Amino acid sequence: MSLKYLKGAEPLFIQGSRKGLLLLHGAGGGSSWDLKEFAHQIHSQTGATIWLPTLTGWGTQPEDLYEVTFLDWLNDGRNGIKKLLQECSDIYIVGHSMGGVLALILASEFHEIRAVVTWAAAVKVKTHLLSLLPILVKIPLINRMVPEKYPSPAPESLKEKGWVGYDWIPFTIGFTILDGLRTLKKTLPYVKCPLFIIQGTNDESVSQSSPEYIYKNVHSEIKKIFMVKGATHPIMNEDMYKTDLFRQTIAFLNENGL
Repeated sequence: MSLKYLKGAEPLFIQGSRKGLLLLHGAGGGSSWDLKEFAHQIHSQTGATIWLPTLTGWGTQPEDLYEVTFLDWLNDGRNGIKKLLQECSDIYIVGHSMGGVLALILASEFHEIRAVVTWAAAVKVKTHLLSLLPILVKIPLINRMVPEKYPSPAPESLKEKGWVGYDWIPFTIGFTILDGLRTLKKTLPYVKCPLFIIQGTNDESVSQSSPEYIYKNVHSEIKKIFMVKGATHPIMNEDMYKTDLFRQTIAFLNENGL
């Protein structure tokens, strides 16, 4: 059965060269819409074949997230790589937020991945309650106080630009995110491809310690960090920063063979 996506949240495939780029969006309420501007720009500049999937549970209706597991998202990424390998010999990945987490885990699994760029990938989030969630929900009194739905963090200014995503997400998505962060920590030592870690200094969601943790724990010979002064979590949607973000990302991928 085909999924009914919100207009603008559909997956995107752009046929190109034998170089393949997998783009992975985050899990904060958005959708593939967040990366489509970059998808078209990098294809225009490099000619690469692009696959931007809509991760399971996103881009349709919030209720579809209730039964989603981290393995669903990881399999979306794995299937994306397999899809690109039907057309391409070399694979590159750019991932935002949870998409960056997925990108790093995938890099530990597939030797065909030539380089990875992460935008605001988390090892630790700023919401302290997230790590306590498995404990809190076991306490009846507190469990009843935990709201079932959380409002989307997307600012009104972004919505005015046509942003496509959810107005709310279920609190259970916190368990899915925690599972992903635990998996990431186990797999980082197996990441060996060139890696560019980018994060905004004003990121309201991801801890400032995350880039350094990733940098220190991967085994990539080529690796670097770029902290974008003033940028927040949805860095690719911020007019003040996205031009330089796209330029530096494309330059790094080109330096590594894209």
